[in-house]
Amino acid sequence: MIGIYLMRHGIAADLGVGGVIRDSDRPLTPEGRVKLQQAAEGMRRLEMKFNVIFTSPLLRARQTAEVVADSLDLQHKIKVIETLAPGRGLEGAEFGRAELFLEMGAYTFDRALLVGHQPDLSELASYLLTGNLNLNVEFKKGSICAIEVSSLPPRGPGLLRWLLTPRHLRQIART
Repeated sequence: MIGIYLMRHGIAADLGVGGVIRDSDRPLTPEGRVKLQQAAEGMRRLEMKFNVIFTSPLLRARQTAEVVADSLDLQHKIKVIETLAPGRGLEGAEFGRAELFLEMGAYTFDRALLVGHQPDLSELASYLLTGNLNLNVEFKKGSICAIEVSSLPPRGPGLLRWLLTPRHLRQIART
């Protein structure tokens, strides 16, 4: 079985704040970074382990991956993949899904964290779990879910192991 962990980026600055004019350049806010560091501490306490951390190329996702990697001592495991950028997505196997799985297939892993955006993560979760895009999975900023699949690309329905909000992770960090 392959463990696929999907995580939405943390709270990011709005366009126009701090002179940011491109969506791809929106950084995590100070509040977003602190909350994410606390959530990553919860991930550390749960002893989450990943062979690789795939991230969208957008700044807020890369920063999210870096915060998690710092907490889990996985800084050297971060890989930026273009198909996790918003809108690159999952419309049609000949485009998004195939490209994403091809990019991921260049690496050997049995547990991968993917840091990305909505609604793409919801669609990916749906595809991994059901083989279609009809399942609505809500990802709050900083949420993470664990899905097991038999292969990539999946050849049947996956298994949702759990979904944790950032609040859950912060509470775990405090225990």
